Amino acid sequence: MILLSILAFLIIFSLLILVHEWGHFFAARRSGVKVEEFALGMGKRLWSTKKGEVEYSLNAVPFGGYVKMLGEEEESSDPRSFARAKLWKRMVITLAGVVMNFLMTIVFLTILFTVGTNPILIDEQDVQRAQAEGVLVLSEPNEEGIREVLDIQKIKKPFPQSLGFAVTESWRISKAVVRKVAEIPVTIIRDQKFPEGVAGPVGIAEITHKIVPAGFFALMKLTALLSLSLAVINLLPIPALDGGRFLFQIIELVTFRRPPEKWENAIHVAGYILLMALLVIITWNDIWRLITQ
Repeated sequence: MILLSILAFLIIFSLLILVHEWGHFFAARRSGVKVEEFALGMGKRLWSTKKGEVEYSLNAVPFGGYVKMLGEEEESSDPRSFARAKLWKRMVITLAGVVMNFLMTIVFLTILFTVGTNPILIDEQDVQRAQAEGVLVLSEPNEEGIREVLDIQKIKKPFPQSLGFAVTESWRISKAVVRKVAEIPVTIIRDQKFPEGVAGPVGIAEITHKIVPAGFFALMKLTALLSLSLAVINLLPIPALDGGRFLFQIIELVTFRRPPEKWENAIHVAGYILLMALLVIITWNDIWRLITQ
């Protein structure tokens, strides 16, 4: 079961990154921007092959990936460089990865709501609403204040109603993800800990291990929720993320002037370092929780 969980975890993560980076790749190629490399994973290169002008590579660390475009991080006078592309094309390329993750989520949730799946309950308000609607039946709290699920009704809708419901659910969950992200700095400062539910790769691997016995559709739901979380977080105006890069493009659109490239790159590098530091801390928090629980 552990090997199956590891395999499922790697497939899910690879699929999320592949879909996201393919969005950037496709938009860049369609916009006439030269793509130099399409990579899955980070760190040491394990395998690569070149087809046409693009080098496709697989790296050792199975988290993350990138599409390297000519002139994205260095000056280039080539007319096919990212820096030379029209602003609207650069904006499309920047948002394409997020759009693909949103589309992936909607497709997966549409399938799940068509075949029937349990409701997605994010917080206590969702639980209370599900109880009020008779979708969820809970026991009385035990001595520790914990209630058990006695009955839960699946949500099943015919297509295309399932598609519309998938879209509205994606919007609702997206707002919950933004609220959860906003809680992180507040909780760290106030309580010197991370909010419950915040997990890094180790935490997600643990969740995957717990869900594997539930079968294919349960893993599909997990993949959909992770894809949505990846899209929402990437859309936030944080340096080094797609949202941070898009913010600079919005500034360019409003001011009719592109911010100095060296300053923009420096800000993104600083943001990347801070994000990696945060990821290390979250990962250590996940490991410590597993050791001490």
